[in-house]
Amino acid sequence: MLIRFASFLGDNGFAFYSRVAAYVGEASGLPTQMVADTSAGMDALFGEGLIEAAFGCGLPYVWKAAESQPTVRLMAAPVMPSPRYDDRPIYYADVIVRHDSRFQTLDDLRGATFAYNQTISFSGYVLPIYHWLTLGEKLHSFFAKTVETGSHANSMDGVEGGQADAAAIDSVVLDMEYLQRPEREKAFRVLAHCGPASIPPVIASARLDAETHARLAEALVNMHTTERGQAVLKMGGVRRFAMVTDRDYDDIRRMYKAVEAGAIS
Repeated sequence: MLIRFASFLGDNGFAFYSRVAAYVGEASGLPTQMVADTSAGMDALFGEGLIEAAFGCGLPYVWKAAESQPTVRLMAAPVMPSPRYDDRPIYYADVIVRHDSRFQTLDDLRGATFAYNQTISFSGYVLPIYHWLTLGEKLHSFFAKTVETGSHANSMDGVEGGQADAAAIDSVVLDMEYLQRPEREKAFRVLAHCGPASIPPVIASARLDAETHARLAEALVNMHTTERGQAVLKMGGVRRFAMVTDRDYDDIRRMYKAVEAGAIS
């Protein structure tokens, strides 16, 4: 059976996630393929049986897990090497500004322009809204203008080019950007870290039989124990993949509920 993977994460991670999918195929003995065209969206690709697995955002996962008959199941989630990740499958939304901007604190951004990737993005949109709520502020009124860019890459380009004053970037995407383009560390400053929150997981279609699902998950979580796996992980700046459960994503449910309500209880 061919296991087709897709990535719904940062564009700069596509090559890495493709290598992970290839490694999983080698390690599990199951043929794998990376699907490049994800324009139809996760719901459609899973729903129409066009993919069997995905590297996806935590928010769409909890939406799909809430279905009366969930169509996806968790396999694993990455653990990043920086000390701030505490060797756990967590991540942040890093609020970035240009390195030479006048902004020194979050409060300095009042009345500025904020870029976000998509409204369905947890790190780029929901988590920043939640963070501002914890400060007693409403993000859309705190900023004079908010702009949807379509991707984290576009948000970074917008900040660097001066079209936006700040943006919230998935910390894994930002780590990968600095790994691939070290010169870009000089382009930005991080004013704040929103989070932590449970990191975007690797999910599989519920149509997969239990044995196939287990073989794929085992290949992921044991990846760091093999020389070949370590080499692939190093390309993406990832330490390892860890087992996760549905309860691990209760924090995203809680924060999303607060954002929907517009207040912190």
